[in-house]
Amino acid sequence: MTYILRKFYQDLSLSMTETASAIDSKTDSQKEILSWVDKIPPKKLWADYSDSEDDEPEPVQPVPAPVRAPVRAPVQPRTWAKLPEPEKKTLPEQKPLREQKPNGIRTLMVKNLPRDTTPEKLTNELRSIFKAYGPIKDVYIPVNRDGTYAGTIKGFAKVQFQNADHSAIAVSQSITIRKNKLVIEYAKEDR
Repeated sequence: MTYILRKFYQDLSLSMTETASAIDSKTDSQKEILSWVDKIPPKKLWADYSDSEDDEPEPVQPVPAPVRAPVRAPVQPRTWAKLPEPEKKTLPEQKPLREQKPNGIRTLMVKNLPRDTTPEKLTNELRSIFKAYGPIKDVYIPVNRDGTYAGTIKGFAKVQFQNADHSAIAVSQSITIRKNKLVIEYAKEDR
């Protein structure tokens, strides 16, 4: 390894004349290689490149004209034979559920109750209000069991009278509890 380094430094220390004479003393094949190496252009650095080549704009390619579809005559809409309209069946006009008087229903559905109270207080209030229309058998107020509203009322109640005639009187009344106008209807079935 030291021999190679020593030889390299000796070659570097040769002067120009010695280099030229050394080239002359080389064999023909070595001279041919050296002449070929001289023809290789030197590597350019990034700074050697100039932007003069990029300054010229690229030639613009002409854009072909769009191909247009031939214009067609407007299409006439098809006419269909009119079918006879089906007969409209008229149902007998029904009264809203609130005004119906089903036979024997003693339970009323009371909606739009205030939710800012406890079920016990609301039960007592409903009993005192509906007691004026007849004797009450039961008041049922469903309560939310889980979730964020656990323990609060669901907003409706079922009030059951002892007699169906008393429920018919109470269903036609307009009752308000704490600014909430109650919606009173017959329940679908007795509780």
